[in-house]
Amino acid sequence: MMRFLAGLGVGIFSGYLLGLVIPLQVFMIACLVLLALVILLFFLFHLGIRDFQEY
Repeated sequence: MMRFLAGLGVGIFSGYLLGLVIPLQVFMIACLVLLALVILLFFLFHLGIRDFQEY
């Protein structure tokens, strides 16, 4: 959990720095794409771990 919070803080900070350089629309689209990838990877990883524990 601490690693997740640390990653979230670093992501917010780097996102703020990128937001100063990149226009907001491009930044929002990139954030949505990354969020979709993270959710997809989380579901795949979660299902993979659950399948692995059954054996």
